[in-house]
Amino acid sequence: MNLRLTYTCLLTLALVFSCNDHNKKDSGTMPENEIMGDNNMTSLDWAGTYEGVLPCADCDGIKSVITINKDNTYVARETYQGKSDSIYETKGTFKWDGKGQKIFFSGKEKSYFVGENTLTHLDKDGNKITGDLAERYILTKSEEQLVGKIWHLVSFKGEAIQLKEAKAEHPQVEFLEDGSISGYTGCNQFRGVYELKEGYEIKFSQIISTKKFCPEMETENEFLSTMSKASYYIYEGHDLVIHDSEHQKLAKFKIAN
Repeated sequence: MNLRLTYTCLLTLALVFSCNDHNKKDSGTMPENEIMGDNNMTSLDWAGTYEGVLPCADCDGIKSVITINKDNTYVARETYQGKSDSIYETKGTFKWDGKGQKIFFSGKEKSYFVGENTLTHLDKDGNKITGDLAERYILTKSEEQLVGKIWHLVSFKGEAIQLKEAKAEHPQVEFLEDGSISGYTGCNQFRGVYELKEGYEIKFSQIISTKKFCPEMETENEFLSTMSKASYYIYEGHDLVIHDSEHQKLAKFKIAN
């Protein structure tokens, strides 16, 4: 009787473990520490910011800027071109599939295939989109750099700036490797500190400037106000555009020739 009971218990345990193992293999996603072997997740330098314009059924295209981080969090900013200038921001976490190739965003029905310096937007079933538009679903990792360039200010809130003095130097800013900035407002020299975070977030602090008075004070005041309100930046082509926390465009800069 005891032998029969023992045999029954062992058989039950074997069935339970077998079912659990089967369910784990069938699952669409797995915890990161259970993804084994060499794969895209383990072999690629995938963390970073990816950009591109995805196809859109009722607009000119969806400008997408997506940052994925090593701690499995993401920030996505999207603009529906030709329809609205508004930027729609979402943040959350993502999970990898069991093969360490695809990521699935929490709270959104979106998934991406992670390639070398690319994110490929997948269809609702998690498959790559084929056909003539296939390449338009690929976002590429940004290689733009703030540091080591001089950025000329060209507009505030979409309006081109007009210098009042023909001989005035162009307002500009330079980002240095030590985390400091220096520049010119169109009237005074300034310097300060900048801090970069994930998802193109930026913060300026400790801004100080010389105290000369000149006809360009209006431009200077706008310039310094932009620095204090900056929340994040994006690239439009090779132009640098700074936004506030409400996703309003504050200023645009171009690389100095």
